[in-house]
Amino acid sequence: MSANATEHNTRENKCSWSAGSALSHVGTGQIKAMKPEGQRVVMAEDGAKSAVGGRAGSSDCPGRQIFRSSAHFRSLQDGLLSLRQMGILFDVVLVVEGRPIQAHRILLAAACDYFRGMFAGGLRETQQKEILIHGVSHMAMKKLLDYIYTAEIELDLDCVQEVLIAATMVQLESVIGFCCDFLYSWLDDSSILEVLQLADLFELQQLKDRVRSYILNNIQTLSRMDVYRKLPEEEIFRALSSDQLQVTSENEVYEAALYFHFSPEEVEADKVHLQVSLKDNLKMLEAVRFCLIERRVLQRLHSRLDQCPLKQSVSAALRYHEQELWQPVLQSPLTQPRSTLYCILGFGGMFSSTSLTDKKNLFQVFHPSWGEWRTLPSAQSPRMSNQGVAVLNNFVYLIGGDKNTNGFRAENCCWRYDPRHNSWASIQPLQQQHADHCVCVVGGHIYAIGGRDYSCELDSVERYDPSTNMWQFVSSLKREVYAHAGAVVDGKIYITCGRRGMAYLRETYCFDPAANHWAVCAEGPVERAWHGMAAVNGRIYVIGGSNHERGYRRDVNKVACFDPAANSWTLVAPLPSGHGEPGIAVLDCRIYVLGGRSHDKGRRMKYVHVYNTDADEWDGQ
Repeated sequence: MSANATEHNTRENKCSWSAGSALSHVGTGQIKAMKPEGQRVVMAEDGAKSAVGGRAGSSDCPGRQIFRSSAHFRSLQDGLLSLRQMGILFDVVLVVEGRPIQAHRILLAAACDYFRGMFAGGLRETQQKEILIHGVSHMAMKKLLDYIYTAEIELDLDCVQEVLIAATMVQLESVIGFCCDFLYSWLDDSSILEVLQLADLFELQQLKDRVRSYILNNIQTLSRMDVYRKLPEEEIFRALSSDQLQVTSENEVYEAALYFHFSPEEVEADKVHLQVSLKDNLKMLEAVRFCLIERRVLQRLHSRLDQCPLKQSVSAALRYHEQELWQPVLQSPLTQPRSTLYCILGFGGMFSSTSLTDKKNLFQVFHPSWGEWRTLPSAQSPRMSNQGVAVLNNFVYLIGGDKNTNGFRAENCCWRYDPRHNSWASIQPLQQQHADHCVCVVGGHIYAIGGRDYSCELDSVERYDPSTNMWQFVSSLKREVYAHAGAVVDGKIYITCGRRGMAYLRETYCFDPAANHWAVCAEGPVERAWHGMAAVNGRIYVIGGSNHERGYRRDVNKVACFDPAANSWTLVAPLPSGHGEPGIAVLDCRIYVLGGRSHDKGRRMKYVHVYNTDADEWDGQ
């Protein structure tokens, strides 16, 4: 199987008693402190007590113990609330809308900066018994005082705005956060305008970001509502320009842009008079990535437009469609898919079944957040194995490989996959047939390295230029090799191991495209072939494969890490199970090893193992 990445954002603490120190009767009227046995922190399950002990002589005060109680602050809060309920020890009265609210000055000062500055900042309110509070309602201030004493506040649609005003004035950040959470819980298509206005009014950036996220995730339904056209133009333009906009095609973005300027009825009845309307500024259409819209839609739109900036954009998009072969070198922000999600694609290979006609599930996509592989519809990938795989400008290239029909046969055919349209296209074939080779991308070019054509083993290297759709030979390998693997670090290609004749290799070579030269590097620690390689954070990991070390073909589970800067090898955590001829992909600094063949088990496998380079450990899926 082949794989690569392409783009398609409470721990429970259990505590128990332990003796940090102990007291023992020595004699009548005598108490002696026994020597503690090491420093500890202990906590009762109810949080009532804790103790810290230390070895005698370990501090300035030998045998010293510190006791803490997590229940103390709860008791203190309960005591203050009790004083309030009984009307005891009040020392300040807040007068709001002519109505008094009694309180304890020290608690208010401890609760928020507003009252701390008022009572401890040398202002005249420091000595006043009654303090007039302006700009907030009595109801809202009472709710804030209730919260200060109880750590609880009740919100509803009738009071939330007044509470937000009061909490903003007294700088009670936790209550502001609760108001934001409450407003977000009520956010829907009908309330979005009011919530956004409140976020702007009170400069609540977190709430505003959540409203923006709601627009991105609900654009298809929201754009058909009357409230959509009342939302601020800059917010809709921001959403329609975003890579995070949740749409299935750019046609939906085009429709959403029209819905901002015209009613859904006009758009769906095709009664949009663009010629007249373009005298006005239809700004939303500037956010549409016309290169991603279906050609038939563009042609129809183009025919309805007079000369204007919009028609120029549509014309440019049509030219882009006409140059399908060269699209990888014509990329711009307006040709990128609406996604920030990088996925792993798996395709090709062979099944354990002997049937050559079973082509189901040949093309699948995976992201860790999904927890499953999904089959992409309609896009039937070429039926190949042992092919080279590369990603260039978010296009996937399949280079050469085995045809898998009527026995094994090396091919020079090459294909390119476009994830934006879920489509395949043929590109210029290799000059030689290559199978069991490796493919790497450097400097906007694709390199096909070595392999075999089943009549001989190859030392040739071909380079593909997507701007000309041509292959050309570059500097050959020092010796022929097949069943090897390659990876790129700092603009240089590294290949390792493989086979020559019947011999399994440990060789490592480095190719510098700028110098067009191959150099010999330190040999790896293990002979292997039909393995995979991946580069993460400047290091190269050599994974899986097989060798003949014990007199028969067996899995190689040892994983070797090569540091190009030091020209040295180390062994890291081994594979849990064998992967010969696996697919390899790197996603979020984790290496995914997909399927392949286990020679120890004697069959092809479907399992996936994921290597965490930071933790040096494997996860199985």
